Amino acid sequence: MAFQGCNVINRRDNQRHTLKDTSMTELIQLAHLIAAIVWMGGMTFMLFALRPAVMAQMEPQPRLALMGAVWQRFFAVVAGAVVVLFTSGTSMYTALFRATRLATGQGGVPLGWNLMLIFGVAMMLVFGHIYFAGFRKFKRAVAAAAWPVAAQAAAQIHRLVVINFALGWLAIAAVRLVR
Repeated sequence: MAFQGCNVINRRDNQRHTLKDTSMTELIQLAHLIAAIVWMGGMTFMLFALRPAVMAQMEPQPRLALMGAVWQRFFAVVAGAVVVLFTSGTSMYTALFRATRLATGQGGVPLGWNLMLIFGVAMMLVFGHIYFAGFRKFKRAVAAAAWPVAAQAAAQIHRLVVINFALGWLAIAAVRLVR
């Protein structure tokens, strides 16, 4: 599908639709995809570009201050992405469950969707721990100039982000590969 002005062209059947004909389901799917790209892309940038560069180029105290400022902004974006992912994912999951129940008499979704749900909820819980425990500890340590404690909290945040990054790829693989 490609957007051209206010028209959407479906390349498979070469039909032309106006943007207002785009179904709510497609908009929900788009919101879900954008939120996932933002979160996964942000983690990719953090893990493979920003962190290695600041670790190599900066002394610990300014590095920790910079990471705190970056995390403050990034975690706000991730919190928004989590809300979008949870809301859109719940909507799509329940819609498919209901449609399957109407068609077959029994509700259900593909196994890959259930795995993505499990991995996604796990990611949200890990993010909650990062934000409400690790980042809070980090901010208190930086404010108190307790640099070793701040460095320890930053290392914990890094480990949890790596876990979330792996969970994100497992969720993507599950929904695309497991039927």
